[in-house]
Amino acid sequence: MNKINFDGFFFTPGEYEDELQLSFFEFQKKKDRGEKIEHTQMGDKYHIAFFKMNEKGVLEFDESFEAIFADPLVYVKNLVGGRLGGCVLRKTTKSTKWFKNYLKKTKEDVMMNKDSDIKTKRE
Repeated sequence: MNKINFDGFFFTPGEYEDELQLSFFEFQKKKDRGEKIEHTQMGDKYHIAFFKMNEKGVLEFDESFEAIFADPLVYVKNLVGGRLGGCVLRKTTKSTKWFKNYLKKTKEDVMMNKDSDIKTKRE
């Protein structure tokens, strides 16, 4: 099995309930990557953000936190069927700023989509 190298990945529910779509990314410049923080024998520390679909099918922010994972893919794959999406990012000396910007922009996008959905339903 090939090991996947990544700094982070996005995950979204698939078209079917038992599907999960994953999109991996790496920072192109080493200076943007930073040095790992809180690497242990169990694994690396990661930033995690969850967005969920509500009963109307509208995406909403759920929560964000940090955790140490031996394999974050195993953790996320256990979320299949939970109607959750989000991002997992390895924690480094440079990651907090990127993750805060990601959360801010994504929350704003979610609110715009939510407002757009509400306006469309009223029209």
